[in-house]
Amino acid sequence: MKNSEAATAMLLLPSKQDNRAVRSALMAMKVLPQDLTANKPGMSQLLESLQVMPHSMALIDLDALRPAMPTVLALAKFVDDPMLRQRVVLTRNSFGPVWASDRAWVKQLGFCDMYPEMDSASLVAESHDFLDHVAQITDVASINPNVLSKYFSAMQVRLDGSAPRGLIRKITGIDAESLCTLMASNVKSLDRTYRFKSYPSCFLGSDAVTWLSSHFRMQRDMALEVGLALGKLGFVNHVVHEQAFADAPNFYRTAVSSSADRLDLGAVLAAMVSKNGVEVRDRSYLGKNYPACFVGSEAVSWVHQNYKLPRHSAEAFLNRLYGFGLIHHVMDEHKVQDGNFFYRFD
Repeated sequence: MKNSEAATAMLLLPSKQDNRAVRSALMAMKVLPQDLTANKPGMSQLLESLQVMPHSMALIDLDALRPAMPTVLALAKFVDDPMLRQRVVLTRNSFGPVWASDRAWVKQLGFCDMYPEMDSASLVAESHDFLDHVAQITDVASINPNVLSKYFSAMQVRLDGSAPRGLIRKITGIDAESLCTLMASNVKSLDRTYRFKSYPSCFLGSDAVTWLSSHFRMQRDMALEVGLALGKLGFVNHVVHEQAFADAPNFYRTAVSSSADRLDLGAVLAAMVSKNGVEVRDRSYLGKNYPACFVGSEAVSWVHQNYKLPRHSAEAFLNRLYGFGLIHHVMDEHKVQDGNFFYRFD
């Protein structure tokens, strides 16, 4: 190939470790990795490269993108050529699940796909097809996971198990989404009461640790580490967001929601921001003004009433929008909660 036609992958990733793993995998496939920056020149470089280099693609982490573009919708508008957009792969490693419905919406927007994991341990997994997309888009040969694992070893790229996702895969052998779904199916969720207040459809942290230790044949302390990793990623949440995951009779829920899976993210977002949607207005708290925002509990109520979701599933759905940067807390302090907290649409 001529230099202008060389297989190239432009990378916008936040983690140096992830960046190294992806770069090494690309070089093993004879694809040139090229780093991007999240600013106007970087975005211009992205667009120009996609336009003039037919064997180029991009891998963009949505969190790393935010200094330049706050949401996935802004990126879709910027890369306005549908053919170019098909050569953009998205990832979101730092927050929350990436469910099948999230990936379906990303494809509906015209992007190639979206992946939650880009660490070294995930890239060598048989189920991870990101590198197949790279091969298809850049017209190079695909690489066998076993070959890639040996290449990583030769390049001294560790199969990192320190980050939450890497730890989950290292200990259980499956990705965080699969583990969370498995847990939701096997750890009993019941309506429970504490101090005369009811908490529907939740499970005990101690029950989850018991199941993890039994199913994966591990000690309870290791099962607790897995549960804590799920909590850090937003897969498991305390019912009132007050406690980290613990091997204790505290109440938790998973982010798994079949009712939320059935909703179209884009359609619900459009309805929420319409004149009949969630009320957005100026608000104040402790003498400080917050213009053009809405209340978390009111947004949960709106989704609950309009789409017949349980409140905890409505909260989970709103956090899917949060994960795409489409909702954010006014002080950027936490994700969406069913309470008197102020949020804005982006």
